[in-house]
Amino acid sequence: IISTVRPVVGQAGSLLGKFATSAATFFSWGFFIFIISYFLLAEGNQLRMNLLGVEIPGYNRDIQLLGQKLSTTWSSFWRGQLLICVIVIICYYIMLSILGVRLSIVIALMAGLARFVPYLGPFVTWSITAMVTFLQADNYFGLTPLAYAILVIAFCIILDFIFDNMVMPRMLGQALGLHPAAVLIAAIILAQFIGLIGVVLAAPMLATINL
Repeated sequence: IISTVRPVVGQAGSLLGKFATSAATFFSWGFFIFIISYFLLAEGNQLRMNLLGVEIPGYNRDIQLLGQKLSTTWSSFWRGQLLICVIVIICYYIMLSILGVRLSIVIALMAGLARFVPYLGPFVTWSITAMVTFLQADNYFGLTPLAYAILVIAFCIILDFIFDNMVMPRMLGQALGLHPAAVLIAAIILAQFIGLIGVVLAAPMLATINL
């Protein structure tokens, strides 16, 4: 069975490797564009005012206040996402280390970055974790490779379920002043319209509409 499964696992690993490379390239360019945009806008208030300035007689002060609050809302969202990413990395590393999984720090980093791509990101993490544990020579529990892989994946799924349904809605809800249930409902609705991007941006978009 192992000799039959290994080629299939190898092909899946190759496909996942290509996907991971494409995802890394996407995030690298996104981070690069974000940094360049930040420094471009931070060079001077004059550029920012000329680029984003809106003047409506009698409402200039309201527009300024709205802009400040929107900036605070989106900053809170990104800070919350980064905090969740760090917490996921720590939790994954501790859990995988206790279970005796090799390359636990690499998988933990991947799981943290996967929080920016809901559903698809954790699935890729689970797939790679399954291959690593299945091909691992031995384990602390003396289980067969298949049983050990199932055990580790079960713990990963439980941990991600807790973060998806309890930690993330609560943390983002508190950061943005929204009820956790509202964040979940907004994510479901926006996922129907714009897919994964809607799931990622559901909380700040709902906070923006509320504001």
